[in-house]
Amino acid sequence: MADFKTHVSVGAATGFAVAVVSYNWNLIPNAYMAVIVFFATVIGSFMPDSDSDSGIPLKIIFTTYAYFMAAISLYWLHVAGANLPLKIFVPSASFFFVLKFLKEKFKDWTDHRGIFHSVPAWLATFLISLFIAGTTNLSIREQFVIAFAVSMGYLCHLVLDELYSLNVVTEGILGEKKYTMKEIWNRHWGKKKSWGTALDLGFNQKEKLPGIIAWTTVAVFLILDWKAIIELIKLIGSN
Repeated sequence: MADFKTHVSVGAATGFAVAVVSYNWNLIPNAYMAVIVFFATVIGSFMPDSDSDSGIPLKIIFTTYAYFMAAISLYWLHVAGANLPLKIFVPSASFFFVLKFLKEKFKDWTDHRGIFHSVPAWLATFLISLFIAGTTNLSIREQFVIAFAVSMGYLCHLVLDELYSLNVVTEGILGEKKYTMKEIWNRHWGKKKSWGTALDLGFNQKEKLPGIIAWTTVAVFLILDWKAIIELIKLIGSN
């Protein structure tokens, strides 16, 4: 599979493309939103490795999550008109809860290359991002752009992992020793054992429960986002 540096680099390139297209097609109002779209894509590009127990990726991922939870809780409190002590306490508590408690529990609950590397996890990421964006004062179009950006980053991670499961990529294109196409294909038919583990439907895991939970999450958030989806369809139809 691709390493963390490669995932972030490809995620950044994808984020730049999504931000430029969104801005040029007038899907977002200004350059500031384009920057948000870029970083949303980059964040999405390393989200599948949330289940990795290795040091730097896990630390970066959960530190990002912690800051995000602190920021979104501060935003909600501000909208609700909460007092200053509450605005200080709740975001701080959210930050340390994610970084100190949830991170360790998450390591115990998950296996690398598990359910987070699957199609339902990608779909759930889009729908959850759309739901969170819907709690802000962004327009319906901007909400979908943000959710799309996160999901595109997520998808490019999964696709990259699958590409790195092909001998033609790791040995033929990126490898120091160059093989002929016939030699590459004859080495396990051009595929590694990890082929198919990043874009599966969630039921190739050791247990079926994670897949059931993932698809249930997709169904729940599809219902929660249904109103926003209908509004977007109406918006597209009116243009």
